[in-house]
Amino acid sequence: MNKKILALLGTGHAVTDINQGALPIILVYLQPVFALNQLQVGMVMLAFNLSSSVIQPVFGILSDRFRAAWLIPVGCLLAGLGMAFTGYSPSFSVLLLAALVSGLGVAAYHPEGSKYARFASGARKASGMSLFSVGGNVGFAAGPVLAGFFYGLAGLQGSAGFLILNGTMALLLWLFLPAITGMQRNPGAMLPPAGQKTAKPAPPAAKVIVPVILLVMVVIMRSWIHFGIVTFLPQYYVHYLHQSEAYAASLTSIFLLAGVIGTLTGGPAADRWGLKNIIVGSMAIMIILLYLFTRVDGVLAIVLVFLAGFAVISTFAVTVVFGQELLPHNVGLASGLMLGFAIGMGGVGTTLLGWVADLWGLPSVFQVMMLFPVIGLALSLLLPSRAEMASRAENR
Repeated sequence: MNKKILALLGTGHAVTDINQGALPIILVYLQPVFALNQLQVGMVMLAFNLSSSVIQPVFGILSDRFRAAWLIPVGCLLAGLGMAFTGYSPSFSVLLLAALVSGLGVAAYHPEGSKYARFASGARKASGMSLFSVGGNVGFAAGPVLAGFFYGLAGLQGSAGFLILNGTMALLLWLFLPAITGMQRNPGAMLPPAGQKTAKPAPPAAKVIVPVILLVMVVIMRSWIHFGIVTFLPQYYVHYLHQSEAYAASLTSIFLLAGVIGTLTGGPAADRWGLKNIIVGSMAIMIILLYLFTRVDGVLAIVLVFLAGFAVISTFAVTVVFGQELLPHNVGLASGLMLGFAIGMGGVGTTLLGWVADLWGLPSVFQVMMLFPVIGLALSLLLPSRAEMASRAENR
């Protein structure tokens, strides 16, 4: 395991994903300037999410078919460039374009970044991927803080700070690109010379397609839980339990912080006990935790929120590695599916839960949310075991 390269890629992941966390706060500042209604705010977020998440498998395919390591620094730069222009947008249409460009940068970074993180991980792939993945967790959490800091320094024009931050990181990634690409030591997946197309791999058999679909569905269920808690935990404590906004924000921070610790723990645990076992355990624990969510208060509620963040986010790196193991000759596509498409679908679950909250009240959100880990557990039990994965690797 090359920890220096993993630290570099993980830092680049953090700086790139800062823009994801920053955009909602930037829109708070821009809303009165452009007199945006909630639909327009939603349109900006949709433009960003479509370009940053749903389109990631496209960049993954590009990554698999061409030498595209340059997407690592370029993706980081584009993410900051688009976010920088949000504060200088003269119109709503330009704001949409800026969000789209930033999202494309985020989408470009992840498949290539996770591919080379896999190469740098050596035999301890889940442990290495956890170091890469935690960068994204930290960056996402730091985004709102940095957006507020830059706005405090220079108002809307403070968004230029994202270009300075991402530009510096992109330059660093570019300078160390030869060292990053030197991590690729898998003879069966050697990249072609720049600009030269690889031979098209044989279509995957049904025994590969089915587990990939199952894994994508498991990640979607996890994303619905993750985004559901982040979205409705503050709503529940402020509007139903009548706690302060500061208390609700603290609980959300505890949830996200626990997720960082969970990410760092889940990878090594998966290397020791198997990818499938960690995913199954996570889903099983979440059923119990969500059942207790509306039944405890005080210190127990804080402990419960911490455990929930730890459990649900602990499989973040695990599912990426699982996808790459299922598609060893298409690791870019696997990364795009796990880090982009499946996670990006989290917004669908949030929309569903919002409808539930309007219809039956905020406590019902956590009761309905219990269905997601139940479905996730059932699907994860159908995934191939460590022995089956080893057998497939021997037959390749």
